[in-house]
Amino acid sequence: MPVRFDCHSCGEPWWAPPGNACPTCGYDAVATPDPIIWGHGQVPGTSIFVTGQMRDRERFDGFLSAGFRTFIDVAGDAAYVWRPDPTTIRSAGVAYTRIAIEDTNVELPMSAFTAARDALEAADGDTLLFCAAGLKRAPHLLYGILRARGHEAERAWELVATARPMTDRFAPYISDAERWAATRG
Repeated sequence: MPVRFDCHSCGEPWWAPPGNACPTCGYDAVATPDPIIWGHGQVPGTSIFVTGQMRDRERFDGFLSAGFRTFIDVAGDAAYVWRPDPTTIRSAGVAYTRIAIEDTNVELPMSAFTAARDALEAADGDTLLFCAAGLKRAPHLLYGILRARGHEAERAWELVATARPMTDRFAPYISDAERWAATRG
């Protein structure tokens, strides 16, 4: 189910997926997303949760208070992405893995699947996997990892969709996930 974003500059709405930015103002335009992206959901039978980016210190602190000990950040480098600084991370005593990956709508690098898998395997306790809106990168990386762990395609997506019901399969990223999982299974 595509999620609506409203551009602050021109007011034009756009939807992700498939879009990544206002079609008129471009990638650097600030947009307000549907509040649904700020929810977080748990993958059944695991300690893995999926959501959109941290947004601000208050949201990060809320996850700390809820007991999250591991954060896997695949939110990219867009100016609107907030993340805690290294001092805040050290003070919180959590594991914070940042995987440099942009939402290109073309491909997810194989190295991103491996890095996310390694961070999940090293995780201690509740783990938050997130991208900018929690719609494409994080869910599809997780899908690939679940496939590599032996889940059939339908079951792997069902687990992802339980945690993040507003996201849809995005064919290019599903293909990348399947290609990566095939070499790991």
